[in-house]
Amino acid sequence: MKKLILPAFALVTSLLLAACGSPEPTATPIPEPSNTPPPPATVVIDYPTFPTNTPTPPIPTLDPVVVTAVYATVQAANATATSIPAVPTQAPVSPPGERVNATQAPNQAPVIRYFFASYAPPETKIRYYLNWATENANRVEIYGHVMDNPQAGSWPVYDDSNHWVLWAANDVAWVESQLDVTNDFDTGTRLSDITVNSQTVSVCARDPQFVDGDKITARLNGTEVVSQYELSGVQVCANFPLAPGANTLEIIAASEGHTPPMVAELTFSNVVSGLSRQVASLKVNEISPMTITAP
Repeated sequence: MKKLILPAFALVTSLLLAACGSPEPTATPIPEPSNTPPPPATVVIDYPTFPTNTPTPPIPTLDPVVVTAVYATVQAANATATSIPAVPTQAPVSPPGERVNATQAPNQAPVIRYFFASYAPPETKIRYYLNWATENANRVEIYGHVMDNPQAGSWPVYDDSNHWVLWAANDVAWVESQLDVTNDFDTGTRLSDITVNSQTVSVCARDPQFVDGDKITARLNGTEVVSQYELSGVQVCANFPLAPGANTLEIIAASEGHTPPMVAELTFSNVVSGLSRQVASLKVNEISPMTITAP
């Protein structure tokens, strides 16, 4: 009886396979050719933007009493630079043993790149900061107080003075720059048209007044190329491509900062007609357009 079980099971399996049949392979359909042309290529211009990681000079911590005392002892002199003996290792200059005014040694003189005032939060009890950047200087003074870093830095102002002089020197010559600190004021100016001799223009932007958080947004030929950029007292530049002929640049006041209005100084390269340096004074959301004509 046990010998009949396996042959019977095999017979049943064979009958079932014969009834169902073997599946046939399915052919992959071939798509019919299309006469529709491909969409035209889209040209996208990758506009650069102003850098947002502008380095901030270190801010020293000074006692207000010390600052006021320094100011009181030197304000009468108005920071007038006096002759200071040269370093013994340096060759004597004319007059012997003294630093001279930059006009007497222009090729050896230091250069003051920036000297501007910037906003300080009221809770710090600081009225504002004085900021500087120099080249070829190894000594910097503000009203007789020697700064720790002659190259660049910030100095807090606590007293009521708004007139300051920065004195910068090296072992040969000295130079100075005066600054009268005021809040932002309306210059009554807008941007005007220019013509350039290149299809690329460099645009440099800075806040030429009290640096207090003014922001700009810019559109070039309808494309936003700068968004909510906060202006510094230091000039920051970027290159932008231009189309042949007329190009429209719009500057929008995105923020008036802590003291209105928004004031922006723009400097353009390759200008052959018009003003290469311009100032726009705008209320928030106000727009100042200009035309840049390129070859």
